[in-house]
Amino acid sequence: MGLLPQHRLGYVAGIFALAATAYVGLRYIGAHSNNRITVHEQPELPYADAVEVQPGSEYFYTWGVTASPRMKEIARNSVENRYGDTYEQTFSVLTQLTADLAEVGLTLRDVVNVRAYIVADPEPDFDGWNRAFEQFFGTVTNPHKPARTTVGISRLFHSDYRVEVEFIAVFPDGRGPHVVGSRQHERYTRLSRTETSDRWKSYGRPVWPMSTGKATMANTGTFFSSSVRPESMIPNPPPGFFMYGTIAQQSASLFKQMGQQLKAAGLSYSDVFFIRACVYPGKDSISKSFATFNKEYNKYFNNARNPNRPTRTVMSTPGFNYRKQSISIEYYAAYPSDSDKEFPTAKVSSGTTSKVVDSKPIGAAGVSVAPDAKMVFLAGSISSVEGDIKTQAASALEALKARVESAGGSFADLVHVRAYIAEGDQKTLDQRIAAWEALFAETFGTENPPALTTLPVVSIVGGGPIEIEAAAAIRIQE
Repeated sequence: MGLLPQHRLGYVAGIFALAATAYVGLRYIGAHSNNRITVHEQPELPYADAVEVQPGSEYFYTWGVTASPRMKEIARNSVENRYGDTYEQTFSVLTQLTADLAEVGLTLRDVVNVRAYIVADPEPDFDGWNRAFEQFFGTVTNPHKPARTTVGISRLFHSDYRVEVEFIAVFPDGRGPHVVGSRQHERYTRLSRTETSDRWKSYGRPVWPMSTGKATMANTGTFFSSSVRPESMIPNPPPGFFMYGTIAQQSASLFKQMGQQLKAAGLSYSDVFFIRACVYPGKDSISKSFATFNKEYNKYFNNARNPNRPTRTVMSTPGFNYRKQSISIEYYAAYPSDSDKEFPTAKVSSGTTSKVVDSKPIGAAGVSVAPDAKMVFLAGSISSVEGDIKTQAASALEALKARVESAGGSFADLVHVRAYIAEGDQKTLDQRIAAWEALFAETFGTENPPALTTLPVVSIVGGGPIEIEAAAAIRIQE
């Protein structure tokens, strides 16, 4: 972290004392082992390879959390005027998430999946992120380890932010806002929230355009989308000719496609509970791009017609800006109680998503997961061998295969695969993406494939060209 100027030490000491008191206290309150989850871990790693979740569980999905404004005190006299460095901001973020969990009756021992986005400045400080993470997970007071993925990104919606983190957690039996008579249920009832779905309870300030968390009910069928990218303004364009319009037009294209996909899956905008948006640095400033995206978002969410406010993570990555695309999204939705959706298997794929390089179909537009499926969250995997991008991607997939098999599943059970590809020049990036997509098609075929997200990022932990994470849904045989 380096030495702090003397005039900053007082700020650091005061804020860290408050944060430490809060997070240590919360970790001791309700210290328990969650009997709904099974962790597959390696002692030498600070995170788990995979985490299994029993069928019929209740989940809590958080938004992407950035450093608390109180952390500004740390850097009040800093030239950079930041909310602290990566370590300090990570500590603040994880402290805030610990408090968010406590609000709904959860602790860090209930977290099953963590995604972290670390801003490059000029390179991501993965060491600072890890150092803070290991003060919250895999400790004496909290030996639990969740599955985890960490990638380097371009920036967040505020240029001073260095870290954004999102959690997925699982409620133990008898706890949480869905348990009538519990403290959390009574507290939620006092909030008098208007919900658009009978499958979740929302948290966060009503004036915000998104929720800070969604607590889904037990036995909820879920839809996981592939990454949605803007459609070309010219049908069947010639090779190398890209025209997608302004970011306003591209944002409109994304939400239009979302609506079509939801309808095909038997859902609507009212059923969406999580959105992840990636804005790419282009000719518009990031702030202006975020504002334009939000304007389009508000046409579909957080309005009188649809008051639904999904949880949300927003960041900037290199993405596909070189192809003149400025933004992409992916989302999760929940099937309402009166849905007539049938699940002959643990997962059902619908629609198609296209390759990046040649636009031919490659995966599913989205995958619906049965409410009686066991979920398995697999940590981000990197290659254990040297070689070209296809060799390294194959090595990462082999590690994922071993992880899902350890949980009693197979590649056929994967519902969502997310590949992060380290940026390079346009030719190198195209080659990497084409090789990865060819391997994906070879591995998963066209019959009931998983949803797919391919996203160029600044860098991967370990310096490799690709990291792959996944989630699986397994129907337990009677």
